[in-house]
Amino acid sequence: MLHKKIGVLAIGALLLSALTACAGASASAAPAVSKDTEQMIATAAQPPAETAGQTLRETLNVPKHVDEASLPTQGKKFSVEISADVTVPVTDHLSIYRVSAAEFTQDMVERAFTQFCGDTAMYDYDNLFRTKKTIQDRIDSMQNDLDMNDSPDGPGDDAWRADYEAEIAKLKAELFTARDDLGDPIVSARLVNQETSDNGKQDVFHAVNAPNAPWNRELHVRNNVRYAAGEQASSASGESTIPLRSEASIYYYDTSRVSAEQYKLRDVTTQPQILELDMTPKQALDRVSALLETLNIENMRPFRVYLTSDSETGDTGHYAYYVEARRTVGGVEVQSPFNRSYIGSFDGGKEWAYETLEVQLDDEGLIGFSWVSPLTVGEVEVERANLLPFSSILTVAKNMLGVVNEPLEADLETYSACTLTIDHITLSLQRISDANSIESGLLIPVWNFYGQEHYQLSGGTEVQRASNEPVGLREEPYLSVNAIDGSVISKTQGF
Repeated sequence: MLHKKIGVLAIGALLLSALTACAGASASAAPAVSKDTEQMIATAAQPPAETAGQTLRETLNVPKHVDEASLPTQGKKFSVEISADVTVPVTDHLSIYRVSAAEFTQDMVERAFTQFCGDTAMYDYDNLFRTKKTIQDRIDSMQNDLDMNDSPDGPGDDAWRADYEAEIAKLKAELFTARDDLGDPIVSARLVNQETSDNGKQDVFHAVNAPNAPWNRELHVRNNVRYAAGEQASSASGESTIPLRSEASIYYYDTSRVSAEQYKLRDVTTQPQILELDMTPKQALDRVSALLETLNIENMRPFRVYLTSDSETGDTGHYAYYVEARRTVGGVEVQSPFNRSYIGSFDGGKEWAYETLEVQLDDEGLIGFSWVSPLTVGEVEVERANLLPFSSILTVAKNMLGVVNEPLEADLETYSACTLTIDHITLSLQRISDANSIESGLLIPVWNFYGQEHYQLSGGTEVQRASNEPVGLREEPYLSVNAIDGSVISKTQGF
C-alpha cells in the first residue's frame, strides 16, 4: 500500500461521530473511556427496531454484492471503485464486549512445551548470554569503550568509567564458573521473570534443541512487560513509555526441513485438493482445530488456508500450508486489521498488538505456531447493539475511501494511473482501545473494506503485484467503519 497523506481533512464533518482519545490511566486503574466512546455505547444500547426472525443481513438491508464506480478523489491519476462481495455473520444481532490484554499461564507454557517439543532434548536459550564466549565478548566490548574513552552519555562525564570497571570485575568473576554451552537439557518448562533492557519486568521461557548453535527448533514465550508502580520507562530514543506493553506471544518453529522464510502463493481454503501437497486444505483445517483443542485454546477457529513455499518464485522449494485462526465471540469472528495499534506514534514502545494465531504445517507434520497478543473477553456492554443500515455505511465509505487512501503525488510520478478496487467487505467484531490504553478496550461491530491497488505505466502497461508475499503479512483494510455510529476507525491508533 502506498504511503498515505496524514491529516485531519475535516473528517469530522463527514462522520456521524468520532472516537477520540483522552487522558490515560495506570494499568491498575479502571479503563479510561472517552466521552465519545460512552456516547457510542449509549447509541448502541438504544432499542433497535423490531426485527423478530430476521438475520442481520435482512435487518440492515445488506446486499450480497456492491458495485460503485468512480468514487470521489482529488488527484487525476487516482481512482476508487467498489466491486465487492459483502460478508455478514449469520446471526440476528451483534454485541459489544469489554476486552483486555491477556498473558500466558504456566499451564499453557507446559502444554506448549509438551506438544511442540515432545521427547526432544531442549536447552535454555537464556544460558547463551551466560556462556564463556558471550561473557568474554561483553568484557572486551566494555574494556574497548574504556580504552577509547567512549562514554555512553557523551563527552564531559567520567562517572560511567567507575560503573564499567565494576561491571567488568563482576563479569570476570562469572567467567570462572561459566559454561561453554547452554548446559543440561530442560527438565520442566517454567516461566522466569527477567528484567528488560528498559528496566521493566517480563515473564519469559526460551528453549532450543541443541546445547550449541546452530539449532533448528525453537520455542519462545513472552508475557507483557510491566514496570514498577508510578515509574515510567524510557525507550532507546528517550521517549517515555507507559507502564505496560502488551506483546505477549508464543512462537515455535522447526527449520529442520523447511526454511523459516515462507511466501504465500495463493488462498486454497475452498479447494478440495491441490497438486503440491497430499494433505487437503480441509484436512489442514481439521488438524489445526485438533491442535487448538489439545492446547486447550478455546474460542479460536481456523478460517483460512494459504499454500506457501520457501521459494520466492513458488515453482521450486518446499510447499506447506499456512493456516490463520480467529477468535470467535458468540459465534462471531474477531478480525485483526493491522499488526498493532499505537499511542502517539510508531516509536516509544506504546503499542498493543492485535491478536493473531497462525499455524504452519505440511504432509510431515507441524512446522510452526505463532500466537500473539491473546485477549481476555469480559462482560457484555451491550447485548443487542443498534447498528446503522448498510446504506449509511456505504455512504461513509464512498466519501472516505478516496480521502484516507489518496497517494502522495510523488508516489505516482512514474505511473499514469492508480486504481483502488474494493473487492470484499466484511462485518465482524474488532478491537478498539480505551483512551490512551494498550491493555483494555472493547470489541465492537466494524465494517472493513478490503481490496487491491492496480497501477499503469505511462504506456498503458498494467504493473502486476508480486505473485506472493511473506507469510505473516497482515491483510489490511483500506477503510474500517464503526457499524454503530459510522465513524472511521484508525487501525494504527486503535479507535
